[in-house]
Amino acid sequence: MKERIVYEGGMRSLDSKDKLLITALKKNARASLVSLARDIGLSRSAAHDRLMRLEENGTIAAYTIEINDLDLFKTKAVFMVNFTDAQDNRVSAQRISKMAGIVQACCLSGEIDLIAYAECTDTNHLVNLREQISALKTVVTIRTHSVLSVNGR
Repeated sequence: MKERIVYEGGMRSLDSKDKLLITALKKNARASLVSLARDIGLSRSAAHDRLMRLEENGTIAAYTIEINDLDLFKTKAVFMVNFTDAQDNRVSAQRISKMAGIVQACCLSGEIDLIAYAECTDTNHLVNLREQISALKTVVTIRTHSVLSVNGR
């Protein structure tokens, strides 16, 4: 059974090899193409073609790093945001997700429209980030909650 995912520009079907490739990249985004191809049971050129297609169609948006030095980001918080009813929340959510310090932004159904997880270098950075979000015309309310611990990362 193929999984369907939404990306900007339409729908894209992922087959089992695409999923294996994405899983391998999640484990090690710096893996060589030869290593990725071997892991998913394809030739180097076939793996390369899939990788290029997944990049071009927006399924793979970026390659990132994980930082082990948790003291680098000392201030962690969650913003709970509500937008005006008349606006398309996805546009505002995309803006928020691109702000420096935002790790993840999730649109929700229910009483809260968006939850954004932030890792900031200090309290001033967090305050500035909150002010940036509040300044968006579509934001009606914003609540900030300090994160005491992070599990599962």
